[in-house]
Amino acid sequence: MRIYFVSNGMGYGHVSRDVELAEALRQRGHEVVFSTYGDGLEFLRGYNFEVIEVEEFGDVSFNSTEIEVFRTVLNTLRSLKPEMLLETRRILRDVSPDAMVVDGYVPAMVSKILRSWRRMRLLLITNETIQWKKLEGNLTLPIKKLGEAAEALLVYLADEIIVPDFPPPYTICLENLAFHDQKHKFHFVGPMLPELESRGEQGVVVNFGGSEVNPDVGDALEEAQEIAGERFLMVRRMPRERYLEHLSRARVLITHGGHTSIMEAVACAKPLVGIPIKNYPEREGNLLGAQRLGIGRMLDPEWLTGEVLCTALREVCTPTFRQKLEALSWLARRCRGVERAVRIIEGE
Repeated sequence: MRIYFVSNGMGYGHVSRDVELAEALRQRGHEVVFSTYGDGLEFLRGYNFEVIEVEEFGDVSFNSTEIEVFRTVLNTLRSLKPEMLLETRRILRDVSPDAMVVDGYVPAMVSKILRSWRRMRLLLITNETIQWKKLEGNLTLPIKKLGEAAEALLVYLADEIIVPDFPPPYTICLENLAFHDQKHKFHFVGPMLPELESRGEQGVVVNFGGSEVNPDVGDALEEAQEIAGERFLMVRRMPRERYLEHLSRARVLITHGGHTSIMEAVACAKPLVGIPIKNYPEREGNLLGAQRLGIGRMLDPEWLTGEVLCTALREVCTPTFRQKLEALSWLARRCRGVERAVRIIEGE
């Protein structure tokens, strides 16, 4: 099979899970082509895949603590141009795939409407199918309803939907999912990660991803380090293999709430403290799920202090949290998420 991956390039979260799946497909003899942009393009330079650069979709506007919803929506609508959809269709014609796997790049999903030239399976990788309903800010009801309709359309367009998370009731991203009467399409395969395990409990790792869409919590981090009497390891665009090695030896992870970061921590049996930027429903939903499952604590950046952060770090390292993490880490190993996703793409 010829398989075409189209990945959201904001940060490393989408491409890092997609590349695990793509490598497994290539090892089974399939031909793989990627499209992405920005951070994703930079990430994929370390792998031997054919990569086509596409235009960036969306532009997040934010201040020190929250996303400016109205400006972000306007930026996103402006970026969705007819030329972008036509370019995606042109790439599809040139690549001529048997299956297209889309992870967070909406124009590629919509381009299915323009794909009448051939039969092709369309698979969606996602940990979020509901966002607009949860957005707060100066959005009118018609705009929110239009956004909700667009989310439902993407679910209807997909032939199959791969959720890289545990099956219910252990789904971390459950707060972010709406099935839109298409529950039969959803496959909870488990984390799509390399084999990970805990190799120690030495220090605190801070990973706020590669997108830089994060709250300004530098002062609170500095204060917390002084109170704790230790330096935290701040991860900034570190090679992924090196980061995962640090994570496997950490005591706890401080994260912005990205889904891939959370799944990596769970696979390594590391408790987490999440500080999401406000009005980012996907990250807030991920962290609410982690909190619901008793493996982490979500903090509000508007009220964050060094004392509050240190309290959360102490709390999540107690036996109650660690016992639940051990159970989910065991489940992560049993799920074999990449293998399950490969079988779905192959149509088994």
